[in-house]
Amino acid sequence: MEKVGLLFGSFNPVHNGHIEIAKFFLNKSEIDKIIFVVTPNNPFKSKDKSMNFSKRLKTVILACNSIKNSKIKASDIEFSIKEPNYTYKTLRLFRENNPGTEFVLLMGEDLLLNFDQWKKYQEILTNHFIYIYPRNHSKEIIPEIIKHRKIIFFDAPKMKVSSSLVRENILNGKSINNLVPKEVFDFIIKDRLYKC
Repeated sequence: MEKVGLLFGSFNPVHNGHIEIAKFFLNKSEIDKIIFVVTPNNPFKSKDKSMNFSKRLKTVILACNSIKNSKIKASDIEFSIKEPNYTYKTLRLFRENNPGTEFVLLMGEDLLLNFDQWKKYQEILTNHFIYIYPRNHSKEIIPEIIKHRKIIFFDAPKMKVSSSLVRENILNGKSINNLVPKEVFDFIIKDRLYKC
Protein backbone atom coordinates (compact mmCIF):
# COMPACT_ATOMS: atom_id res chain seq x y z
CA MET A 1 0.00 0.00 0.00
CA GLU A 2 1.30 3.43 -0.95
CA LYS A 3 1.98 5.72 2.01
CA VAL A 4 1.51 9.45 1.42
CA GLY A 5 2.49 12.22 3.82
CA LEU A 6 0.18 15.22 3.99
CA LEU A 7 1.69 18.54 5.03
CA PHE A 8 -1.14 21.03 5.62
CA GLY A 9 -0.41 24.73 5.70
CA SER A 10 -1.25 28.26 4.71
CA PHE A 11 2.15 28.39 2.94
CA ASN A 12 2.07 32.17 3.23
CA PRO A 13 4.51 31.81 1.51
CA VAL A 14 6.06 28.38 1.03
CA HIS A 15 9.75 28.43 1.97
CA ASN A 16 12.89 26.27 1.98
CA GLY A 17 12.06 24.92 5.43
CA HIS A 18 8.89 23.29 4.09
CA ILE A 19 10.90 21.65 1.32
CA GLU A 20 13.58 20.41 3.72
CA ILE A 21 10.99 18.86 6.07
CA ALA A 22 9.36 17.08 3.12
CA LYS A 23 12.74 15.76 1.93
CA PHE A 24 13.55 14.60 5.46
CA PHE A 25 10.43 12.45 5.70
CA LEU A 26 10.98 11.02 2.21
CA ASN A 27 14.50 10.00 3.21
CA LYS A 28 14.00 8.97 6.85
CA SER A 29 10.57 7.31 6.87
CA GLU A 30 8.61 4.82 4.79
CA ILE A 31 6.59 7.61 3.12
CA ASP A 32 6.48 7.25 -0.68
CA LYS A 33 5.44 10.78 -1.59
CA ILE A 34 4.33 14.02 0.04
CA ILE A 35 1.47 16.35 -0.74
CA PHE A 36 1.46 19.98 0.36
CA VAL A 37 -2.21 20.69 1.15
CA VAL A 38 -2.75 24.43 0.73
CA THR A 39 -5.33 25.68 3.23
CA PRO A 40 -7.49 28.64 2.13
CA ASN A 41 -8.21 29.66 5.74
CA ASN A 42 -6.88 28.03 8.89
CA PRO A 43 -9.63 28.02 11.57
CA PHE A 44 -6.96 28.91 14.18
CA LYS A 45 -5.46 31.84 12.24
CA SER A 46 -6.77 35.26 11.26
CA LYS A 47 -7.47 35.75 7.56
CA ASP A 48 -6.17 39.27 7.06
CA LYS A 49 -2.44 38.60 6.44
CA SER A 50 -2.66 35.90 3.78
CA MET A 51 -2.14 36.53 0.11
CA ASN A 52 -5.02 35.11 -1.86
CA PHE A 53 -5.40 31.35 -2.12
CA SER A 54 -4.63 31.07 -5.84
CA LYS A 55 -1.30 32.90 -5.45
CA ARG A 56 -0.32 30.80 -2.43
CA LEU A 57 -1.18 27.66 -4.39
CA LYS A 58 0.88 28.95 -7.33
CA THR A 59 3.96 29.45 -5.12
CA VAL A 60 3.61 25.89 -3.76
CA ILE A 61 3.30 24.46 -7.28
CA LEU A 62 6.40 26.44 -8.32
CA ALA A 63 8.31 25.15 -5.29
CA CYS A 64 7.34 21.53 -5.99
CA ASN A 65 8.20 21.84 -9.68
CA SER A 66 11.62 23.26 -8.79
CA ILE A 67 12.67 19.90 -7.34
CA LYS A 68 13.89 17.45 -9.98
CA ASN A 69 12.20 14.02 -10.00
CA SER A 70 10.12 15.31 -7.13
CA LYS A 71 7.89 13.11 -5.03
CA ILE A 72 6.50 16.32 -3.55
CA LYS A 73 3.25 17.66 -5.04
CA ALA A 74 0.73 20.41 -4.31
CA SER A 75 -2.99 19.95 -3.71
CA ASP A 76 -5.89 22.39 -3.94
CA ILE A 77 -8.36 19.87 -2.47
CA GLU A 78 -9.38 22.26 0.32
CA PHE A 79 -10.51 24.81 -2.24
CA SER A 80 -13.46 22.51 -3.02
CA ILE A 81 -14.49 22.00 0.62
CA LYS A 82 -16.99 24.31 2.26
CA GLU A 83 -15.38 26.50 4.92
CA PRO A 84 -14.35 26.33 7.68
CA ASN A 85 -11.49 24.12 6.53
CA TYR A 86 -11.36 21.45 9.18
CA THR A 87 -8.63 18.86 8.66
CA TYR A 88 -10.92 15.89 9.34
CA LYS A 89 -13.09 16.88 6.32
CA THR A 90 -10.08 16.98 4.02
CA LEU A 91 -8.79 13.65 5.31
CA ARG A 92 -12.18 12.03 4.70
CA LEU A 93 -12.05 13.26 1.10
CA PHE A 94 -8.50 11.94 0.60
CA ARG A 95 -9.57 8.52 1.95
CA GLU A 96 -12.72 8.39 -0.19
CA ASN A 97 -10.84 9.34 -3.37
CA ASN A 98 -7.85 7.04 -2.72
CA PRO A 99 -9.07 3.83 -1.00
CA GLY A 100 -5.77 1.98 -1.55
CA THR A 101 -3.58 4.66 0.01
CA GLU A 102 -2.50 5.24 3.61
CA PHE A 103 -2.33 8.92 4.51
CA VAL A 104 -0.05 10.18 7.28
CA LEU A 105 -0.19 13.72 8.70
CA LEU A 106 3.11 15.58 8.97
CA MET A 107 2.96 18.22 11.69
CA GLY A 108 5.19 20.56 13.63
CA GLU A 109 5.39 19.80 17.34
CA ASP A 110 3.83 23.18 18.19
CA LEU A 111 0.54 22.11 16.59
CA LEU A 112 0.13 19.45 19.28
CA LEU A 113 -0.42 22.23 21.82
CA ASN A 114 -4.02 22.66 20.68
CA PHE A 115 -4.55 19.38 18.83
CA ASP A 116 -7.19 18.29 21.35
CA GLN A 117 -9.19 21.38 20.28
CA TRP A 118 -9.25 20.36 16.62
CA LYS A 119 -12.67 19.42 15.31
CA LYS A 120 -13.07 15.61 15.47
CA TYR A 121 -9.42 15.08 16.40
CA GLN A 122 -10.29 11.59 17.69
CA GLU A 123 -11.45 10.65 14.18
CA ILE A 124 -8.11 11.84 12.81
CA LEU A 125 -6.21 9.65 15.29
CA THR A 126 -8.44 6.66 14.56
CA ASN A 127 -7.67 6.78 10.85
CA HIS A 128 -4.17 8.26 10.59
CA PHE A 129 -0.69 8.20 12.02
CA ILE A 130 0.80 11.61 12.75
CA TYR A 131 4.53 12.15 12.23
CA ILE A 132 5.88 15.05 14.29
CA TYR A 133 8.91 17.22 13.54
CA PRO A 134 10.48 19.62 16.10
CA ARG A 135 9.21 23.20 16.35
CA ASN A 136 9.92 25.74 19.07
CA HIS A 137 7.16 26.22 21.64
CA SER A 138 7.03 27.30 25.27
CA LYS A 139 3.99 25.42 26.59
CA GLU A 140 3.61 21.83 27.71
CA ILE A 141 1.80 19.35 25.47
CA ILE A 142 -0.79 17.26 27.30
CA PRO A 143 0.63 13.78 28.09
CA GLU A 144 -2.19 11.75 26.51
CA ILE A 145 -1.42 13.42 23.17
CA ILE A 146 2.36 12.91 23.44
CA LYS A 147 1.96 9.26 24.43
CA HIS A 148 -0.68 8.35 21.85
CA ARG A 149 0.44 5.28 19.88
CA LYS A 150 -0.32 6.95 16.54
CA ILE A 151 1.74 10.06 17.22
CA ILE A 152 5.37 9.43 16.31
CA PHE A 153 8.18 11.91 16.93
CA PHE A 154 11.05 12.26 14.45
CA ASP A 155 14.42 13.87 15.11
CA ALA A 156 14.16 16.15 12.09
CA PRO A 157 16.24 19.32 11.82
CA LYS A 158 14.50 22.41 13.22
CA MET A 159 13.41 24.88 10.58
CA LYS A 160 15.45 28.07 10.71
CA VAL A 161 13.02 29.90 8.45
CA SER A 162 9.34 30.72 8.77
CA SER A 163 6.71 32.28 6.53
CA SER A 164 6.47 35.22 8.94
CA LEU A 165 10.25 35.79 8.63
CA VAL A 166 9.92 35.83 4.82
CA ARG A 167 7.09 38.38 5.02
CA GLU A 168 8.99 40.54 7.53
CA ASN A 169 12.11 40.55 5.36
CA ILE A 170 10.09 41.69 2.36
CA LEU A 171 8.43 44.49 4.35
CA ASN A 172 11.82 45.61 5.70
CA GLY A 173 13.56 45.48 2.32
CA LYS A 174 15.77 42.55 3.31
CA SER A 175 16.71 39.68 1.03
CA ILE A 176 14.61 36.50 0.90
CA ASN A 177 16.77 34.93 -1.79
CA ASN A 178 18.11 32.17 0.49
CA LEU A 179 14.76 31.60 2.26
CA VAL A 180 12.57 30.46 -0.65
CA PRO A 181 13.12 28.47 -3.87
CA LYS A 182 14.29 30.64 -6.78
CA GLU A 183 11.03 30.18 -8.69
CA VAL A 184 9.05 31.34 -5.66
CA PHE A 185 11.42 34.29 -5.17
CA ASP A 186 10.94 35.37 -8.80
CA PHE A 187 7.14 35.11 -8.51
CA ILE A 188 7.03 37.11 -5.26
CA ILE A 189 9.26 39.86 -6.69
CA LYS A 190 7.41 40.01 -10.03
CA ASP A 191 3.98 40.33 -8.37
CA ARG A 192 5.29 42.58 -5.57
CA LEU A 193 3.69 40.32 -2.98
CA TYR A 194 3.62 41.26 0.73
CA LYS A 195 4.45 44.89 0.01
CA CYS A 196 2.62 47.53 2.07
